[in-house]
This record gives sequence, C-alpha cells and structure tokens, in this order.
Amino acid sequence: MDTEYLPGGSGGVWRIGAPGDDARVHRSTGPWTPAVHRLLEHLREHGLDGVPRVHGFDDEGREVLDYLPGETLDPETEQAGDRALASAAAWLRRFHDVVSDFRPGPLEWRQGVQDLSDGQVICHNDPGLYNWLVVRGDFAGMIDWDRAGPGRPVDDIAFLVWSGVPLLREIPAAEAARRLALAAEAYGAVEPVDLLEAVDARMGLIARRWRAGIERGDPGTLALRDSGAMDRHLAKVRGFDARREAIRAALGRRRRA
Repeated sequence: MDTEYLPGGSGGVWRIGAPGDDARVHRSTGPWTPAVHRLLEHLREHGLDGVPRVHGFDDEGREVLDYLPGETLDPETEQAGDRALASAAAWLRRFHDVVSDFRPGPLEWRQGVQDLSDGQVICHNDPGLYNWLVVRGDFAGMIDWDRAGPGRPVDDIAFLVWSGVPLLREIPAAEAARRLALAAEAYGAVEPVDLLEAVDARMGLIARRWRAGIERGDPGTLALRDSGAMDRHLAKVRGFDARREAIRAALGRRRRA
C-alpha cells in the first residue's frame, strides 16, 4: 500500500493510500481529539469546504481523516499569491460564520477544559500558511485542527495574516500594508489598522499558551521548545515590533490616497 510520512502536525502523521484514490491521513491523538472531531463533523454537516472528513480510528488508535490534496507553503521562504491570501481570508470568515452556532459547552481542547466566553467562537487557532492547502494558486483547504478551541475570531485572522502576508519576516512596508488591507477586505468587518494591532495581541497569546503547554507537559509544545522554534518565533515577534510603525504609516498613506 502507498504510504508516506508527512512532516508537520503535532505528532506522527501518515498518508495511507495513493493521493486521489481515497487516501487517508492517520494522525496521533490526544485528550482533545473527541472535541476536534465534533467540530469537524459540525463544519462538514454545515457544508464548509476545505475541511477533512473524520473516519474514526485505526487499529493503533490514530485518528483517520480524509487526505486533502494541495500544496503547503513555508512562510520562511515562500509567499502565497494575492488570490490565495484573499481566498484564505474569505474562507476563514465562512468558517467563523458556520461555527458561530457551535456551542458545545465545556470540552477538553488542546489548552485544557474550556467553554466559550462572550465574544468567542471555536477557532482553528493555527491557520498559518504551513496549514493552508493551495491548488493552482487558490486556497483549497485548512489542515491540522488539533489546536482548535475557544478564541476571538480576530485572533484567528491575525494569525492568518502573520504568516500569510507575511508579517513574520521583513518585506517592504508598503507591500505589507497592501496585502494586510487585501486580507482585511476579504475577511470583512475588520479595518487593516485594527488587524495590525490584533497581530501584536495574538503573538502575546501564543507566548502565554506555550508557557501553559510547557507547564502541562504537552508533547507538541515541548517539541517546539526543544527544537528552538519558540526562540525563533520570539525573534520574529521582536522584528515585527520594530517594523510595525512603518506598516501603520503605510496603511495611513493608503487611506489618504
């Protein structure tokens, strides 16, 4: 049988079966998996595109999901085109609209047992470029749902633009402002300058969640720490802080133009 190890995710991820031939993804699970499955089933039942179907568990206790076709991109070295960025932001808005009536009560998510607070929905919480699927230049789906859980919708779109614009590395301020405005318009109901501020808040939330994950002994979070990914991320946040005012000024010039 055609089998391939897939990098990424928070544990072992395997594709079993040939792509395009009812292939499945087999992934490690955790206490949060039942909640994530409930979420994915809700999204599928309400017709959201670009979401894997749940097929239960294999004999080793791994979850089994649809294998979704498409390419993932590395935000360190690659950049999604304008079309993919806009369609990803528009998809995220559809996701938030569909999940707005999904209020399951307290469940165990990756961050522990949580219920929704006022103004929250169940967010993807990791909609970075590396979790997008892109087909022929268009956004086609979102993978790696294991960090889903309660959050503010603006935090999700902030995370999306962090790597989708990208804001995590240096590009010309005018180009960052243009693409930030493109994503904000596609998502709707958020001003580009407010989204820029939300990115700063979202980066602080990541740091707090990482600290909590380390305290809980979460394997995925410990792996991020041990690989140096946390230190690299914090360095990117410091770089963004240094560039933020230039991007804000470029947004102001766009408004006045």
